[in-house]
Amino acid sequence: NTKGEGAVDYSVIVPVYNSKETLNIHITEIYRFFQDTGQGYEVILVDDASADGSFAEIERLSKERENVHGVGLLRNAGQQKALLLGLRKAQGHWAITIDDDLQHDIQEASLMMKKAEAGADLVFGVYKEYGAKDVRAFGSRLVGLFFKRRYRNLKGLGVSSFRLISKEVYQHLQDPGERFVYLSAELLPHARVVDNVPVSRRERVYGKSGYNLKKCAALYCKLWFHYGWPNPRAKRKEDT
Repeated sequence: NTKGEGAVDYSVIVPVYNSKETLNIHITEIYRFFQDTGQGYEVILVDDASADGSFAEIERLSKERENVHGVGLLRNAGQQKALLLGLRKAQGHWAITIDDDLQHDIQEASLMMKKAEAGADLVFGVYKEYGAKDVRAFGSRLVGLFFKRRYRNLKGLGVSSFRLISKEVYQHLQDPGERFVYLSAELLPHARVVDNVPVSRRERVYGKSGYNLKKCAALYCKLWFHYGWPNPRAKRKEDT
């Protein structure tokens, strides 16, 4: 559905950073997926102060397709905060977050939708095989370790940036201001039923990961510092 044609079933949030070359491919894949499902949708592309002209490409795409919307951040805020800000503008009954590098396949969101039909309100797509045992793979395992220890409602499940989120969960997101944000940690206290689906990891089409060992270690420490001890409001939601 485009603007004015009815309710939005799904909002797809894509954080964009120096990915001008992949945006048209990404939008085409999303269009084909929802054309097959028949669901109403919107795409929110959040440009995180890219330096390669990504926002100009977003503006072009939003003029061509009425259900594509662009958000431009004046300074780099990081992927997690870009996603949160995009979700705060979402209108869908459900939201999907997906990376901009085409390593996630939007077609596999159908697996998440089946889990939602079965009662889940937060579903993570986790890689069946991560591929090369590189620094990014190590960082993902480190982040996964934090979440499995910290969040009881995960029950041993994993988290990822490829997610399906009900509006009942993401509507609780608040303006983060200048504070550190990790989106999965913001969402989990509000989720009743969390689930995983196995997804494939496609080859990166353009650009390269910015992960290194120092950044992975710093992120792990920040997660424990900012989210390691639940506040009373979040704990009550986890225990319900």
